[in-house]
Amino acid sequence: MHVISGPVCRTQLSVRTRFEVFKRDDFQCRYCGRRSPDVVLQVDHITPVALGGTDDEVNLVTSCWECNAGKAAVPLDAVITGEDPHDRAIELLERERQVREYNVVLERVRLAREQDAEMLMAYWLERTKRYFTNAEEGWLSGALKYCPREIIRDFMDRAVSKRAISNLSYVGGCVRSWRGEERGNG
Repeated sequence: MHVISGPVCRTQLSVRTRFEVFKRDDFQCRYCGRRSPDVVLQVDHITPVALGGTDDEVNLVTSCWECNAGKAAVPLDAVITGEDPHDRAIELLERERQVREYNVVLERVRLAREQDAEMLMAYWLERTKRYFTNAEEGWLSGALKYCPREIIRDFMDRAVSKRAISNLSYVGGCVRSWRGEERGNG
């Protein structure tokens, strides 16, 4: 029995074969997607010659020099990407779970803000016999994002006591002043 030792000897691929592989693969590295002329392209054996691969076109792919050098004589399905697909799947599932939970929290906050707005509009109507305009409702929704309901209610009480009830300008000014003070203290 004759055993060959040392590196596997092989002949160079013909220019025609290389061109046909490049053309078939649209002059694009099958591993990283980069294209000629941005990278130097080579023809790579899917099953390495060292492991019995042939020069048949079905065993050849276009590869950039960097991907081919990094792969070496490792079969394509054994290339290590540095990332375990199972770990990546678990990470993606966890990310989806966290996004769902975050959306639930955002919905609760939105509903609570709507309830606060409805409560404040009812309170204003009770105290002043004045309905909110659409613009005032929009302002109130925005104000509740950064100013607590109780603070706005206190400003409404001040407006009523000062008979500044023709619109919510007085309350809006109080909220702006309060917010400025809060930012200055933060």
